[in-house]
Amino acid sequence: MVSIGLKGLRHLDQKPTLSKANRNSFTNEYWKGVRVKFIIQAAAGGISFMLLFLACSCYLYGSLYKSHQRYHNFRILAVDYDGGVIGKALSAAYEELKRPEFPTLYFHSPEDFPTPSDVYQIVRNGHYWGAIYSTKGASDRLEAGIQGGQAATVYNPNDALYWVWNQQYYTTFAQSVVEASIEQLVSAARAAYTKINGTQAFPYVAQSDPDAVQAFLNPIAATVANVEVDAQDSVFLFTSISMVMPVLQQFFFLLALNGVSREHQLYSKMSVRSSMIIRGVAGLLYTFGAALTQAGYYWAFRDGWKVDGNQFVLTWMVLWLLMHTHFTYLDAISAITPISRMPFAVLTWIFLNISTTISPLELQPGFYYWGICLPASNAYSVLVTIWSGGGDNRLYRALPIMFAWWIVGNLLSMAAHLRACHLAYKFDKEQQNNKGDGESAMGMTPVGSEVTIRPHSTNESAAHDDLQQDKTLEEQDLEQRQIYGPSIPPPFA
Repeated sequence: MVSIGLKGLRHLDQKPTLSKANRNSFTNEYWKGVRVKFIIQAAAGGISFMLLFLACSCYLYGSLYKSHQRYHNFRILAVDYDGGVIGKALSAAYEELKRPEFPTLYFHSPEDFPTPSDVYQIVRNGHYWGAIYSTKGASDRLEAGIQGGQAATVYNPNDALYWVWNQQYYTTFAQSVVEASIEQLVSAARAAYTKINGTQAFPYVAQSDPDAVQAFLNPIAATVANVEVDAQDSVFLFTSISMVMPVLQQFFFLLALNGVSREHQLYSKMSVRSSMIIRGVAGLLYTFGAALTQAGYYWAFRDGWKVDGNQFVLTWMVLWLLMHTHFTYLDAISAITPISRMPFAVLTWIFLNISTTISPLELQPGFYYWGICLPASNAYSVLVTIWSGGGDNRLYRALPIMFAWWIVGNLLSMAAHLRACHLAYKFDKEQQNNKGDGESAMGMTPVGSEVTIRPHSTNESAAHDDLQQDKTLEEQDLEQRQIYGPSIPPPFA
């Protein structure tokens, strides 16, 4: 190891290891045949990674490009239980606000949803992003309230309209689009009522009664019912960083696992069944632990989030299934993909998965809808159902897709492992044969056999020819890495 003190910094060029006398500048003739190759290879590597990040980032940014123009894909249910002027004001307000940047209201009759609990349930089940409805007799109560008396005293504008939403599902977009739009709709309904009925109602206002005047000035407001409150400040991380971590954790663990397997020659020395079981158990145990830690920091920073122990265990299990799926696919990819292509495969897999969770599919261009088949999208869907206490239930779709990925991933991982064991054994035998041939070329013969003495120059020539055919250490190391996959040296080696 080179030890350099502060005083020695001025004399670095005098050290033999750093001296110009023992080295050649890049412009020296020594590098004549390498200069162009070095520049081309370095440029090719840099450009390829730039293009990789450009493609992945464009794909991710494209999923959100002009998403505000697709707010109309958010479905909001509207039911008029009132059948009076307040219901008409709600409809008129929507007509004023209707545009691509505003969620679409789907008006249904009370016959389709006989009770407000039916409206709540349909939103809870995830068929609509939200719902708004006028209450039965709302217009009659307002008419009585503006005339004064006891009706004015008890009149509550918040009873005119009710709206429902689920804050837990894509919280950031639920708040910025659904909540904001419905609040805007309520304000517009208040203005629409004044425009529709204000002139006709004014003569009937009991102007000597403050409660009646207040009812006339503030006729319509709303009461909100939130399916599941999400009070976490870190909730936006659930659909972004938290969906990247499962992939990264498996990739780095695979580097360590491949390094240990390579160090101890598991693929060439151990039986295929044993090595497959050992790697399988290692993957299961690690993903169980990694999923537990991720669920753990969800809970450690849950703030006012109301979740219980059962939801914690279910969250843990979903994260385990997601992580083990990633593990099996990365394991298969690392076994068959050249090492130089691994960054392309891993980074692409990360970006494809995160693009399906970073925003709702309703806000993405139609091309991105295929992402609903990816494991991360379905894992987040299951997690929302767990955290909502059964709300936004897409288990009929999400769980089969996740288990399909898991089963296929395990099959691919086993097939890749068989291939790696086959290649490792061939490589080991080839090394042994090359070593034996090298010993023979150097004039070594088994004990008891007849020794033939060859001229010194002949021995050197034969050894030289064999060494030319033999693989260099670097080539052997590269071939081992191709068999075992990308790896890092094992700890405590």
